[in-house]
Amino acid sequence: MFVGIDVAAGVAVTGAADGVRPPESFTSGPGAYLRGLTEPVDGLVLAVPEQWFDTAGAVRREALYGELAEGLGMPLRQFVPRAVAAAASLEQSSGGRLVCRLEADEVVAAVCGVRGKSVTLSSGVEWRTVGAGPPVTSPQEPGNPQEARRAALLLSRARVQARYRAAPLWLPQEMTAGAVLDAFAPVEQALRSALPPVLAGLTASEGVSQILLDGGLRRHPLAGPAVQEDATGAPVRVLEEHAAALGALRVARGSVQVPETARHRLSLRVHRVRQGLLTEADLPLALPGGPVALSVRDPEGEPVGASVRESVRDDAHDATVDVPDGHRPEVRIRLGDTDVRVPCPALHPGRYRLGLHSAGKGPGVLALRPEDGGETVLLPLNGRAEARTGDTE
Repeated sequence: MFVGIDVAAGVAVTGAADGVRPPESFTSGPGAYLRGLTEPVDGLVLAVPEQWFDTAGAVRREALYGELAEGLGMPLRQFVPRAVAAAASLEQSSGGRLVCRLEADEVVAAVCGVRGKSVTLSSGVEWRTVGAGPPVTSPQEPGNPQEARRAALLLSRARVQARYRAAPLWLPQEMTAGAVLDAFAPVEQALRSALPPVLAGLTASEGVSQILLDGGLRRHPLAGPAVQEDATGAPVRVLEEHAAALGALRVARGSVQVPETARHRLSLRVHRVRQGLLTEADLPLALPGGPVALSVRDPEGEPVGASVRESVRDDAHDATVDVPDGHRPEVRIRLGDTDVRVPCPALHPGRYRLGLHSAGKGPGVLALRPEDGGETVLLPLNGRAEARTGDTE
């Protein structure tokens, strides 16, 4: 069985030989949900907030990795931004998909490029907090297309002609068109702030061929027109509520790929014992264009002596480094022809397993996971190493 989870929404979608099953909601976190499953899990992918793909967010991802992969033994394959997972939920041809998640308190916009089975971010992700205003909810949809067309026409006229603002919109609450416009205005303002920088990052050959609406306000009658106005009139599709979880499931099953590739060469300077001699070498952790691995593998996996300053061996295919008391691992990033050393904090002596977390910008975050069950140390590869998995801010 394969599992896709939208962590923020608390929704899981599973699939096995009998196909995709109905979505399930949970309130106690993904760990409690996974512990309650009665079938073995062959692959797990988590859709997480876009904000988690920075240095601070790596703390949250590592905490989930520790709980689910190491604590429960789940085959956690990847973390995927929610917008990308939503785009991956559809069977679709190649092209650019503008994903807009509209909530009463937040707006997120991202353009995803679809090429065959691959879905990637074409430009950056933008999110905005919705300003204060009247409570906004997604009005119940009219029961027939004629009423829907009437509501859309009334709202468009009320925008430019004040006399239509007092007209009742087709809603059970009998709200006026003006009240609906006023309540949605802060959301629209946040949306108009988020869209330009996302669309500006696209090349002429990419463009937007489809708009995908997600979030609690995705069915609001003003959502589609507000996005279309800035996105050159591309057709709009409203996603299902569980779209991100479904997309994560498709990634877990391998029917869709969301590649995470390294931008720089990353290596760890280590000492090995070979034929009784102490040798020094660079252990490659990532190569440009290569994968960013949640759990780094040691390509050589040779046993080493216990007395070396830093040593690497292969434990269940995971790369590990032995750090004696008073020593710090030497991490290097190669930028073009230049090697940049990344300061590493003092570590408790012992053996550490290695992993990587990708980042929206920069080379990402290196995870040093102590085998004695201590707290993981996260090393931001473009800044100081201070974050640990106990931190949540």
